[in-house]
Amino acid sequence: MPLQEEKIYHLYRLLSQFGELKRKNHFGGYCLLVDNAIVGVLLDGHFYLRGCLFAGSHFEASGLNRLVYSKKGIPLELRYYQLSEQMWHDEKLCIYYIELAYRSAIEELQQKCSAIRRIKDLPNMNMSVERALGKIGIYNVDELRMLGAKACFLKLRQYGRNNPSIKFLIGLAAAIEGCHSAVLPSNIKQELINWYNNVD
Repeated sequence: MPLQEEKIYHLYRLLSQFGELKRKNHFGGYCLLVDNAIVGVLLDGHFYLRGCLFAGSHFEASGLNRLVYSKKGIPLELRYYQLSEQMWHDEKLCIYYIELAYRSAIEELQQKCSAIRRIKDLPNMNMSVERALGKIGIYNVDELRMLGAKACFLKLRQYGRNNPSIKFLIGLAAAIEGCHSAVLPSNIKQELINWYNNVD
């Protein structure tokens, strides 16, 4: 049975206890992020908690139903688990499961952030971009993030062989944010386009 508006409001209230709540389009529904970590997904009127790391095995042991997503007619079981009706009626239990999903999502995010040290491993980046940035003195992810997309772009334009494009600038900004350029917020893209058009 699809979630009613008051249940969704209740869910937002519970999630907000753990940190800053955001919403992003995902799987034809939208995912809910707390402190930039995906904690769950709302799809077809149902809410599923993300079961990464230790949360997944706990959700499995608790008998929670997994999200089955159909891709080109092929059913795929994803690491998302539906809260049972009993949990919705027991706020303490509900918070317990949400916190479990939140803690494991934050831990996974921290692991990923510490694991990515090479520029080529970031979204939108590759070996040739890493080499080009290395030639202008930007050797790792920390240096890239510290300088920012615009400063890196200007250095490449000044010292690099090729004149970087607006697509490259957007890709660089998205890489620093840790996302694909297609999902970089439109207001950030527009600001970058305006800046690019005004750079001498």
